[in-house]
Amino acid sequence: MKILNKTMSITSSAVVTTAALLLSISPVQASSMGEGLYMQHCAACHQPDGNGVPGIFPPLADNAQVNSDDPENIQKYLRRIIFGYHGGLIVNNQMYSGRMPPIGYVGRLNDSELLKLVNYQRSSWGSKARAITFDELARARKAGSLK
Repeated sequence: MKILNKTMSITSSAVVTTAALLLSISPVQASSMGEGLYMQHCAACHQPDGNGVPGIFPPLADNAQVNSDDPENIQKYLRRIIFGYHGGLIVNNQMYSGRMPPIGYVGRLNDSELLKLVNYQRSSWGSKARAITFDELARARKAGSLK
């Protein structure tokens, strides 16, 4: 048990250090607005390369839930980003237990910024998923948070 606590402490410390570094990066240094928004709002947990933190924050790279074209999966993905999410999440046969803050909650990012962020995630790290539309985002916002 002591080893587990020590490992979690190191992982938490690494996340805090990464967050401090990423928060000092100006969005102007990014190659696109979507990348800048990702670096500001997502990379501290999901990492700049989209690979996440094992067991805590899931990878966005090679993540079928992020890159899905299935309308139901897209809505779940968008609702997690808009309203946040907590509880177990399984990605690529691994359980993740971190908490997702409400990135797209009203007042944090407007819908145009949110679409740039989401579409950056869906087109990065080798992914070629189609772009999410304003209509899909509006449906997810109207549906509310996942229970």
